[in-house]
Amino acid sequence: MKVLHLINTLSAGGAELHLLTLCRSLQSSNVQPVVACLRERVAGSRSLRPDFERLGIKVIDLKAGSRYDLRFLFRIARVLTEEQPDILHTHLPRADLAGGFVKILRPSITWVSSVHGIYSEDWSGRWSLPLIRAMWRRADRVLCISHAVHDWLIRDGLTPHGARVIHYGIEADPFLHPRTRLRETWGLDGRFVVGALGRLEPRKGHQYLIQAMPELSRQVPGALLLIAGHDPWGYGSKLRRLVDKLGLGESVRLVGFQSDVPSFLSALDAFAFATCSEGFGQVMIEAMAAGTAVVASKVAPLTEIATDGQTALLVEAENPSAFADALARVLNDSALRQQIVNAARARVQKYFTAERMTRETISLYEEVCGQRSMLRAHA
Repeated sequence: MKVLHLINTLSAGGAELHLLTLCRSLQSSNVQPVVACLRERVAGSRSLRPDFERLGIKVIDLKAGSRYDLRFLFRIARVLTEEQPDILHTHLPRADLAGGFVKILRPSITWVSSVHGIYSEDWSGRWSLPLIRAMWRRADRVLCISHAVHDWLIRDGLTPHGARVIHYGIEADPFLHPRTRLRETWGLDGRFVVGALGRLEPRKGHQYLIQAMPELSRQVPGALLLIAGHDPWGYGSKLRRLVDKLGLGESVRLVGFQSDVPSFLSALDAFAFATCSEGFGQVMIEAMAAGTAVVASKVAPLTEIATDGQTALLVEAENPSAFADALARVLNDSALRQQIVNAARARVQKYFTAERMTRETISLYEEVCGQRSMLRAHA
């Protein structure tokens, strides 16, 4: 079976890293993946193209930098003709739009769309949602990365039979054996270190963690917050102004994009995930696999990933005081911290492995290809 994956970019973000893991696992299951991207790079991040190519996976850059440049549709048509995939699998809204247009022009193509987020009021492309919804209804299957995404699609009018939930999965070994000891490299030994990882944008909630630091520092003297992530829209300048306003220059560091996520997570005593909205939250299972105690917003779908008080502490979103208290609790109680770490690692190994994700994805591929074959046979 050959699958052509089409994705917006190859920037090292959640959906893109998920696709890398999925393609690696698909290869070992005798599925041939080919990856096409609308554009390769995003400022401040790194391209995953070398990672795909090291695996022997063909990568095609359609060079569609502008959302208003529709010439890439002709390039996709050419790629489909050249590659002859059994399935077109799209990821992220702009790629889904392209998949929908392909489906209109070539109804015989088998199209699976992965929906990687809940596109709420703060999403810059919300104006395009009516068109994207219309395209999703044309897909042979819609793959939802969480029950929260599935429920949102149903509320938004997508028919239930067309949507299937398959949670992200990861390969845990890199998180068990990090390559670099960043605590030593960065001179962090002797301090309690809290970390956050994600694009610098308001919905990731980094501002609430900064606001939590005065209270956390009172309860845990010397505590340090590291905020990692690329800054595509310049939001980092607002976070730095907030740090200066609160006089937290010794307690908060913005450390930029981190290409070695396992080493970053392993350097932390606690991982703080103050997001307001997620499609899944892959970085949370990565932190759990790395053996880092997690304090996160009590929002769907994070409630699908962790059980409050057992595999993480979940607190009210947008509440700095709640984050400060929960972080102080895990930092000051080593027995609780270790209990959470052990339970979290076990949960990842049971529910969020790449092997499980790949097995379920291949089952979906086989199901939809089988149904398409039956329809053609009776046509």
